[in-house]
Amino acid sequence: MKKSGIILAVAAVSVLAACTPKADKYAFQYVTFKETIPYTQGQEHPSCTFDLNVLKAHGADTVLADAFNVDISDFLFSRRTTDVKGAMISYVDSVIKVFKEDNREQIEYAREGGFEPLKMDYEFVINTEVHYGNHRDIIGHFINMYQYTGGAHGGTFITCRNYRLEDGSLITLDDYFKPGYEKVLIPELERKLLEYAECSSREELDEHGYFSNEPMYVSDNFEIREDSIDFIYNQYEIAPYSTGITTLTVAESDIRDIIR
Repeated sequence: MKKSGIILAVAAVSVLAACTPKADKYAFQYVTFKETIPYTQGQEHPSCTFDLNVLKAHGADTVLADAFNVDISDFLFSRRTTDVKGAMISYVDSVIKVFKEDNREQIEYAREGGFEPLKMDYEFVINTEVHYGNHRDIIGHFINMYQYTGGAHGGTFITCRNYRLEDGSLITLDDYFKPGYEKVLIPELERKLLEYAECSSREELDEHGYFSNEPMYVSDNFEIREDSIDFIYNQYEIAPYSTGITTLTVAESDIRDIIR
């Protein structure tokens, strides 16, 4: 495959002021790969399409930058390295290998059965953004992913990775909240879900596609914002695919007593 498809560009991240010490200390740029690779040259389908736009850190604070880059390389591309570009290239290569093999098997299967082979297009889209959280000097890496590898439809997944600026450590629920936080958060999230779905009871949630018979839980996929916390539930987690992604926003002032 052509490695020249990788393009590095300085990110225009709106939360960073261009001439401040913070901008110099915590700087980011995009690593991108945009290309459609056909299974057979000259044929539009089947093809494997990539549109990858992933932020890497490169600021003066190398502790944060290294931790940030290792985590995103591992989370998105299954490689624990500070080299986000290299991890992306390796990921693209591995996807193309699977794409080629899947289509080769499909062509062979169709040939043996005497019918036209199914053309299996692949599509991978990743877009990320950096958001600063509250006064605790927290940064969130907001990741929006779409994947299609055949079947009725693709899947969209939203994830937020929260880091402490002081050392780049990943923030978990247990890091951020005091022990026993579930007792406060679960009722609050149940209330927010009813508001979100415009329902008056958990039973009524069934009519809106939610899994009302399953107990509510605190999602470990959350974004710490300036004065609130977003808890993200992806497709199939609390509702079927058709319902989409559910994001429940809880004001920090309502749960301040359980925040460390």
